[in-house]
Amino acid sequence: MSDAFIDGFWPYRKDAPNYRAIPDAPADRDEVLQFVRRMAEAEDRMGDEGRVSGSLYSGDHGHYHFLGEVFSEFSHANVLQRDMYPSATKFEGEIVAMALDLLHGGSAGGSACGVVTSGGSESLITALFSYREQAREDRGVRAPNVVMPTTAHVALDKGAHWMGIEVRHAPLGDDFRADVPALADLIDDQTIALVGSAVNYPHGLIDPIPEMADLAMQSGVGMHVDACLGGFLLPWVEQVGYEVPPWDFRVDGVTSISADTHKYGYALKGTSTLLYRDRELRARQYFTYPDWPGGLYLSPGLAGSRSGGLLASTWAALVTTGADAYRESARAMMHTADIIRAGVDDIPGLAVIGDPLWLIAFRSTDPDIDIYLVNDHLKRAGWRLNSLQLPPALHFCVTRPNTAPGVAEAFVDALRDAVDHARQHAGEPAESGAMYGFGGTPQGNQTLNQLMSGVLDAMHEVAPEGV
Repeated sequence: MSDAFIDGFWPYRKDAPNYRAIPDAPADRDEVLQFVRRMAEAEDRMGDEGRVSGSLYSGDHGHYHFLGEVFSEFSHANVLQRDMYPSATKFEGEIVAMALDLLHGGSAGGSACGVVTSGGSESLITALFSYREQAREDRGVRAPNVVMPTTAHVALDKGAHWMGIEVRHAPLGDDFRADVPALADLIDDQTIALVGSAVNYPHGLIDPIPEMADLAMQSGVGMHVDACLGGFLLPWVEQVGYEVPPWDFRVDGVTSISADTHKYGYALKGTSTLLYRDRELRARQYFTYPDWPGGLYLSPGLAGSRSGGLLASTWAALVTTGADAYRESARAMMHTADIIRAGVDDIPGLAVIGDPLWLIAFRSTDPDIDIYLVNDHLKRAGWRLNSLQLPPALHFCVTRPNTAPGVAEAFVDALRDAVDHARQHAGEPAESGAMYGFGGTPQGNQTLNQLMSGVLDAMHEVAPEGV
């Protein structure tokens, strides 16, 4: 394993204190704080310059600091202990209420409800669990399956794997959205739900939710909309005048929605909302056990202990940002996305995938342009995009830091240079590839198993034992 590869995952091994056991004498708090701040400043630099796709949704360090202060007041509080910390009920209830208001929960006739989770993955996996339990109890389903397009988030596959649910992936239509007839062909009497996205992670597209919801109703199954990425931005995009197809609780047949507060809600990382059309479906996610010696056990979801700080700071993010600022941010991000999309359209050999709003995915239409070579050059120029596969592509997910003056234009110029670089080096192996969560993988076109093995080996080689 090369030093460059290892340094990419553990750069602090050489010039920072490394602990392999709890020290006998405590580290100095001021020194620890200074060290942590140095790491944070260095790692935030690229994002603060607006050169990162997605990941950093607010970019306002004053906002982060304020939320950190709110968090600190309840960081020690366990929301399981509501008798001690009734504030958790206020914060969680109002977060859910604000999310339902934004996503037209009133269309459900007053029965809409929800919970706060630790993130999009937990929201999606919990929704799957609720549908599995509903289908088992109401229809006697014993071999459950879920039907969704190939672009649905992979956390659903993970949750289905854990819970013994078969995943049936439908191909995409020519517009790169879910193909409704293909979905219909996969539904049978053991199907528990359909899943669509608003927007999906790879291409930033909204599936045909009304048609999918109608199919779900005809089939007698649930319809979940994964709006983890788009849920706290699409309503504002619509309000500032952009055309947004229907996707939320205004659509009959949509029975649940996941929407992440820690993305475009500008909350701290670690919160999402899972919203249900009715309380009966939400009740399926609860776990109770009355006969434990430790007392009657009741849990609303996978998590046990949770920090009240996350609920408090998420609530604070929503109420201190306010609707006017959310709308203004949406307007600025859409303007930035329009510049980037027009720039991609103007570069020969590239094509935008589908008809996106603010997440612009693009692929090569020229065999002499390896899109991963394009990404290599962009990385060396200081940009971090997200790599895709099937088909090979990149995407730029616009967030608030990208709206700074000149950033979009600078990216288009860098992209044009990167395409020229790829043409000049056609046939050479790329350094980057497509791996979720990494802007460019160090092992390029190796197989996924080889890549994962290399990443884990590197972490174990340089990290404390057990990491």
